[in-house]
Amino acid sequence: RRGLFPRPLVPGSPGSEHACVHFRFMGRLMAKALRDGFVVPLPLSCHFFSSVLGEDLPLTALPRPGDGCVGEFVGAAAQFADELRRRFAGLDAEARVVAYREETQKPGWGKQYMRSEGDNTQEWSFQQYVEACGITFCESGVGGQELCEGGSERPVDASTLDEFVESAAWWHLRDGIMPQVSAFRRGVEDVCETSAIWAFEPAELIALFCGGHVDWTREELQQHLRPRGGLEARDLEMLICVLYRMKPERREDFLEFVTACPRLPPAGLAMLELTVAPAQPPGSLPRSRTCTKELRLPRYESADHLEKQLIIAMDSAVGLYDDDRMG
Repeated sequence: RRGLFPRPLVPGSPGSEHACVHFRFMGRLMAKALRDGFVVPLPLSCHFFSSVLGEDLPLTALPRPGDGCVGEFVGAAAQFADELRRRFAGLDAEARVVAYREETQKPGWGKQYMRSEGDNTQEWSFQQYVEACGITFCESGVGGQELCEGGSERPVDASTLDEFVESAAWWHLRDGIMPQVSAFRRGVEDVCETSAIWAFEPAELIALFCGGHVDWTREELQQHLRPRGGLEARDLEMLICVLYRMKPERREDFLEFVTACPRLPPAGLAMLELTVAPAQPPGSLPRSRTCTKELRLPRYESADHLEKQLIIAMDSAVGLYDDDRMG
């Protein structure tokens, strides 16, 4: 999944106007958080920030199978159409029509482009798929906003594939989202007194507003974890060993357990200022104080024992943000 992206809405409609209020609020919230040294850990997509910067979005930004978004057929059709255009670019118009028709009747389209598994649709050709599903010139192919006048009555086939993809891209990546994108940008500018924020690249804006992916080295952990209260070097080194070998999703769980935010700030661990203090009794579950970004670590016999207890504590504390979690 590639992150959250605005759902297209009819500009000026009540739904669009309502969404714009929320997008402007989100822009203000993120800008104020950035100003105060915080991040808002929303998994916004890079394509969203590309749109905020006024960049033209590629067809790969369309919803695809596996993204969990409405309109997955649109992205699959766009990928298929793009491949056909590149393969048959040198043909004249009449020969290209014949080639398109032949390709749209070949079996296996469902499996290759829609990632169909375990049912009959995986062997369907493109033509079988659009006929069986009733694909028309609508937002998702099967429903939603019409992409042209009478779109719900106009079927998609080999002869209209390119036009369908172009119309869908215009709707999903420009007309249908531009009010929301503009509202978010205005919200940021309500707080930021300079336009310098827009000098950053989309990936950099994600890191600034939403936080970076949780990635650290053993050396960074040794340098930036701050022991206090007489924590023994042995216990700190066991914690570093456990954190270093954690999978990325577990690292996010650890950060949320200790700081209430599953993302690192733009400067990483150096900016986070995590502290580790000893706790009693030995062998009990670790505890945390999210307000001070402090992990209270009991003494353990081994790194494996520490890891087991830490995972139990993290899993048991999901959604709890008290001053002393698991205490």
